[in-house]
Amino acid sequence: MTWVWLWTVLLSICLRCCEGTGSCKQIGCGGHDETCWCVESCWSFNDCCSDFASVCPEEPEISLGEINLLVTTDLHSWIEGRRHEPHFDATLGHVTSALNHLREMARKDRRDVFFFDNGDINDGTGLSASAPDHVTFLAPILQKVPYDALNIGNHELYQRNGYGLLPGPACPIVGLKESGYIDSWEGRYLTSNVVWSTNLKPVGDRYAVISGEFGRRVLVFGFLYNMEDHCDAVEVQKVEDVVNSSWFQAALDEPHDAVVVLAHMDYRDDLVEVLHSAIRQRVGPQTPIQILAGHSHIRGYRQLDNYSSVYEAGCKLDTVGFVSFKKSADGNGLDFEHANITGNVKVMAGALHMPSLAPAPTVQAALDVAKAAAKTEHILGCSFEHYRLSTPLQTKDSLWSFYMQKVIPDTLFDSPKQFAIVGTGALTYDIYPGTFTVDDAYKASPYGNVWLILEEISGEHLARLLEELNHHTRRHRDAPARHPSDRVTATVPSYASSGVPSPSRAYDLIFCDFDLDPIRQHLKPLVGHELQPRLYKPPLNTSSVLEEWFKKQPCLSFIGYV
Repeated sequence: MTWVWLWTVLLSICLRCCEGTGSCKQIGCGGHDETCWCVESCWSFNDCCSDFASVCPEEPEISLGEINLLVTTDLHSWIEGRRHEPHFDATLGHVTSALNHLREMARKDRRDVFFFDNGDINDGTGLSASAPDHVTFLAPILQKVPYDALNIGNHELYQRNGYGLLPGPACPIVGLKESGYIDSWEGRYLTSNVVWSTNLKPVGDRYAVISGEFGRRVLVFGFLYNMEDHCDAVEVQKVEDVVNSSWFQAALDEPHDAVVVLAHMDYRDDLVEVLHSAIRQRVGPQTPIQILAGHSHIRGYRQLDNYSSVYEAGCKLDTVGFVSFKKSADGNGLDFEHANITGNVKVMAGALHMPSLAPAPTVQAALDVAKAAAKTEHILGCSFEHYRLSTPLQTKDSLWSFYMQKVIPDTLFDSPKQFAIVGTGALTYDIYPGTFTVDDAYKASPYGNVWLILEEISGEHLARLLEELNHHTRRHRDAPARHPSDRVTATVPSYASSGVPSPSRAYDLIFCDFDLDPIRQHLKPLVGHELQPRLYKPPLNTSSVLEEWFKKQPCLSFIGYV
């Protein structure tokens, strides 16, 4: 009974704050990633109350150690600040400037600062999915940022060509390879357990030894969780197998002062222990080990032993992470320090004891070029409402009701017998009142999945299909593999539909390619055989239907919001 009561209280807080009605004055400023992680709009720790910026001023402390690490993770192309959330005004150019100033600070005491990215650079804004491979506009910007090493994420590995139904790159990692992006990092794009399926050679390099300005050497690996739903171009080898391989053991024998693991997995994932245990066994009890986690889009930290810790630094540039370590005064282990620096220019400058912070010109110039090429600021039309991602389907401001009952029927349907089902991981951000740009379309629906159709499905089978899909917990594409409940919400089901199917009718089912496997899996026992869908209305996809819909919503009738 106690647990039921506690869950009810937590859920009520979660729903209240994430609907934008909660105040930090009532629910406090801390721990929101633990209170509100059960719904999509609370992926970022400070999305949990609308007045966070004014009520909860932040003053992160940076404490330099012998080795210092700055990290971004799960950028998802959110690298230019947020038009609708002005508190997040920092760009990747500001982060680069912060790195330069941090290194100047450390240089006075001859201390090294290393800069890493932990994967999932794409899928989030118009800078990504407006390109067929999701990286064409994005990669040149990242190449201007002085990362010491980079990891691969799951979003670089999702299928993008409708499993061969469309021409073009199979997945973003193919675009990164063919464009020369991977090679441009000269051995510092790390893929310790991701290989090409054709020859089983690593996509990037398995590891790198990086020397700092003052001679400290860090041995760096780049691991991805045991991803199964990757594109055909690659294979993801199990972490448990790789840590026992001969090359991994030999790498640990190379001279180094610390081991850093870029681990694209939740900081609570069991695989963190697998990595830590295998490394500790080889390098001995006192070698510093720092695991930099990601993937689950939250802030998190825990110490693994006296000489190691794991840290996760949020997502989408809501956080720039800092970790340092040095020998403890009593000689028993290391003193670890970490700081969550919010993606706010004033907060970032304050953490560096600077009055202001300007973006690095080279990065900012590349960002401006990419935005112009992608046409992200082009106005399509106007929104008359604030459509919210996590409000119940029955409410007027529900983004999912708007998408399923207005956008999809108006842009996709040709007949009353058509019916749509979409997994609710497809939308990730609110639609705000006012001008609606190309970037707004891809922020709300960032993945650009193609549409498929299965014809003549009975209403009875569709009803059963929906029931089974929503009964079985579905892992969101950004949810950690070991924590599937992190993305389940009571207000929005795992799958949404365009209506209620009538048992006596037959329908043509429209859905996106990301949902192909679960839909086909659940339909097969109902209809008695394997179903083969066909491509439907290319080049329309889950993102471009929003573009098409808002082109028909002129701003002339909405002067008050322009």
